[in-house]
Amino acid sequence: MAKNLFEILPMDFYKPLTSKYRRMYADTILLIYNTFRSEISYGVSREIIVAALTEYFDADDDEITFDEETYVRDSREKANGVIASLKSAGWLEYEQAENHQLNVVMFEYAIPIIESMNRVIKEEEAEYQGIISQIYSTLQNEELLAKPYELIIMGVQENTDRLVSELKRLNVSIKRHMDKQTNDMEANEVLEHFFKYHQDIGSKAYLRMKTAENIAYFRSSIIDRIDQMLASSEIIERAVAGCMEVRKLSSHDTAYDQVLSELMDIKSAFYRLDDIIHEIDAKHTKYMRNAVRRAQFLLATGNNLEGKLSKILNAMADEMNKNEDALLQDPAEGEAPQVSLFPQRYISGESLKTIPTKKKTADIGGIDMTPVMSDEERALYKEALRQKNRRRFTRKNVNAYVEELLKDREKVPVTEIEVGDLRDLIRLVYVSIYAGNTANVYKVRRSMRRVKIGEYTMPYFEILRR
Repeated sequence: MAKNLFEILPMDFYKPLTSKYRRMYADTILLIYNTFRSEISYGVSREIIVAALTEYFDADDDEITFDEETYVRDSREKANGVIASLKSAGWLEYEQAENHQLNVVMFEYAIPIIESMNRVIKEEEAEYQGIISQIYSTLQNEELLAKPYELIIMGVQENTDRLVSELKRLNVSIKRHMDKQTNDMEANEVLEHFFKYHQDIGSKAYLRMKTAENIAYFRSSIIDRIDQMLASSEIIERAVAGCMEVRKLSSHDTAYDQVLSELMDIKSAFYRLDDIIHEIDAKHTKYMRNAVRRAQFLLATGNNLEGKLSKILNAMADEMNKNEDALLQDPAEGEAPQVSLFPQRYISGESLKTIPTKKKTADIGGIDMTPVMSDEERALYKEALRQKNRRRFTRKNVNAYVEELLKDREKVPVTEIEVGDLRDLIRLVYVSIYAGNTANVYKVRRSMRRVKIGEYTMPYFEILRR
């Protein structure tokens, strides 16, 4: 039976991270952990730890208490108090070295928890890159078949679990970016959030998943190799012997079942990855679509109905923020009311009332054989449709636009592109959106610098010929 987490961790292990000084303890735990990095073990002289913590506390002179009675302000006293508290909670212990030096040693069970804290703080992107290649290389290495369980099955199973976990993490990461898209965002915030998403997810983790790290490129070979191992009694017997040695099993049958179970789990995991990838694709598409639509609406010039309504409502909201009673007072004499209400003469589609239907029999007229359009009118209509299609922001049209921009050049900075109106700005957004498509003639290189082009401020990027 598997152990419970709190059968390993001390009772007060999480106490420092739930106290009123939890931010200080979180900082000092990571500081102590980083102090061990240059050492050959997770242990270092107590004086080195005290010196590092003293320097940390020198930044402020706030009083803190470790026993709810005595408050201390001195940085060295604070450092000693933190070490004592972490030792009491089970994070650290003392160890006497051969030269009688007193070392501070970190418990082994605390290491993975601190490493997880580091990953959460850094908000690293999904690190599945290279995992699929490692799995493939391990399975294809014939020399490792001498000890298939120790050198192949154990490593492949661990990397497969990591691969599934990192893809799920990417899935959750996209959802978190989607949740940050709120109705309270201004147009510049929507665009800034979009470019950040595209830099952190779209052009890195997601693009790798669809290109260099595409699981479909490796899956067939991986599954075929596992099937070959399952079909070879010699390989399975060697794997069973290795499993009995590593897992300390005395029963051959139990080890045999364990080896088959692990190989089948690996094979099954690669079949199930399609479901995760399908959900990632759907969320990525939804995020991109929502970002573009929201930006288009917020950047509307006001010529359409939505733009006019948005301007009216924003103006009324600004006026009410200045004076809450301004729009509730009766208009002055001679002034037209700002708001007029009219009765609605139709039943809403959301109404519970059944819409009445009227039947009326009318005389059936003859069929009019007169042509609806002449040939000239039809030709003009087709030409108008062609012109309209050329102005649409399709991938093909945007690619042609960039190709015209590049001409004989290898790159064009965004600052050289004229942005005269809203349409030009939206087209630049689409240039960035479609840059990840390998069928295009171009790609983009982004930076954190922001530039002003015309009336608009945007992240600087360069368009490069692919």
